[in-house]
Amino acid sequence: MRGAQKSSLGRSLLSSGIGPLLSQVLALAFVPVLFRLYTPQDFGVWAAVQAIAIIAGSLVSLRFDLALVLERDLAAATRLLYAIIGVVVACSIVLALLIGIWIGYLRALGVDTASAALGWGWLVLIGFGVVLQSWLLREGAFGSISVAVVLNAVVSNIVQLAGGVLGHGIWLIIGSVAGQAAALIFYILSIMRAAERPVLHSFKFDEFVSLLKKHRRFPLFSLPFTVMSLLRDRAPIFIIGAFGPPSLVGLYSQAWRLTHFPSGLTSAALRPVFFHRTATEGLAAQGEAVDRLVRWLLLASSPWIAFVAFGNDALFNLLLGEQWHGAGHLAAALALPAALFTITNWMDRLLDAVGRQDVNLKVEIVAGLGSVGVLWIALAAGASLTLAVTWQCAALVLSYAAFIWICYGIAGWSRSGLGMSLFAACSIGSLMYLFLGILRLVMFQAGVFLVGAAAATLITIAILMMVRKELQ
Repeated sequence: MRGAQKSSLGRSLLSSGIGPLLSQVLALAFVPVLFRLYTPQDFGVWAAVQAIAIIAGSLVSLRFDLALVLERDLAAATRLLYAIIGVVVACSIVLALLIGIWIGYLRALGVDTASAALGWGWLVLIGFGVVLQSWLLREGAFGSISVAVVLNAVVSNIVQLAGGVLGHGIWLIIGSVAGQAAALIFYILSIMRAAERPVLHSFKFDEFVSLLKKHRRFPLFSLPFTVMSLLRDRAPIFIIGAFGPPSLVGLYSQAWRLTHFPSGLTSAALRPVFFHRTATEGLAAQGEAVDRLVRWLLLASSPWIAFVAFGNDALFNLLLGEQWHGAGHLAAALALPAALFTITNWMDRLLDAVGRQDVNLKVEIVAGLGSVGVLWIALAAGASLTLAVTWQCAALVLSYAAFIWICYGIAGWSRSGLGMSLFAACSIGSLMYLFLGILRLVMFQAGVFLVGAAAATLITIAILMMVRKELQ
C-alpha cells in the first residue's frame, strides 16, 4: 500500500509539475533577450499592471473557488460553479469602476489608460481561470492544468518577443493578456471534454445563495488570507513607486521575479496535489511526504542562495546588461526569503483542507503587515532601497520559518528533522560560497559564474534524483 501511495504521489507531482517546470524554463530562456528589448521602466509599468491584475484577479471569486475542490457532489458542485461565475462577473464590474476612479494615481506609476484597460481584461481572465482551474483540480486533472500553464507561457513570451521588436513597452502587457486568454480557452475545452461536465439543469437563485452561505468560511478566512499574501508580494511595487521612479520599480520587481521563479514551480506543482490529497485522505497521512519534500527543497535551494548572494550585481550585469545595475544587490537580499517561500507557499492548502484557514490568516497578517510595514518605514525614513529591502527580507524570513513550525504543530508531525535539515542546508550553502570565493582567486569572473552555476545545478539534480527514487 505504501509503495502504491508513493507511486500515486509521484505521478501526481509529475503531472502537476511538468507544466510549471517547462514554463519556468521557457521564461528564463527568454529573460536575457526580453531584458535587452525592454527597459527597466517598461518592466516597472508592466509590474504595476501585473500587480493589479494578479491581486484583483485572484480575489474576484471571493475565494469561493477553493470550495469547488472540496464539494464532491457533482450536482452541488455544478451549481456552485455557476454561482461563483456570477460572483466573478459582479466583482469585475465593480473593479472596472474603481480603476476608472484611481486612474490618476495609476498615471503617476506610468500606467496610461490603455494599459489600465488591458490590466482590467487581464484580471477578468485570471478570475475566470482561477475558477475553472479549481474545477479541474476537483477532478484531479493535474495534466490539463500543466498544459494550460505551458500554453500561457509560450503565448506570452512569443507576443512579448515580437512586440519588443516594435520598441513599445505595452507589448509586455499585451503578451501577458494573450497568454492568459489562451490558458482560459484551454481550461474551457478541457472541461467540455471531461467525463463529468458541469451541466446546470435548473436555475434557482436561492440554491446558489445557500451554497455560497455553506462555504462562507472561504470568504471569511481564505479571502483576507489571499489579500494579505498578495499584498505582501505586490504592495512593495506601489510603495517603491511612491518613493522612486518606474525604473526603480522595474529593478525591484524583476529581482523579485527572478529569485521567486522556483516558488512559482512549487506552488503550481505541490499546492494542487496536496490540497487534493489532504481533502481526500486527511492531513495526518501527508506527514511523511511533506517532511521529505521540505528537507529536499531546503537542500536543493541552499547552493543557489549562495550563488546569487556571491554573484550580486556582477552576475546581473553579465547576464542582463548594464542597464540592470542595482538589481543584483536586491536579488542577493531576496534570495533567502525566496527560498523559504518556495518551501512554504503551498503548505497553506494543507490547513485549508482541514478547516484551519484562521491559522493561515493570522500568520499571513503578521507576515504581510510586518514585511510591507518595515519596507515603507525604511523608505520613508530616507533609507536606500537596498537597505529597506534587506529589512523587508528579515521580516519575511522570520514569518516563513514560523509558519513551517506552526504547520507541523497543527498536523502533529515531528519537528525533530527540521533542525537537522536546516543545519545541512546551511552547511551546503556555506561550502558553495567558499568554493566560489576560491574560484575567484584563480579564474576570470565569467568562468567563476559558469562553474558555480554548473556546480549548483549538479547538486540540485542529485537531490531531485533522490526525491524521485523515494517517490517511486
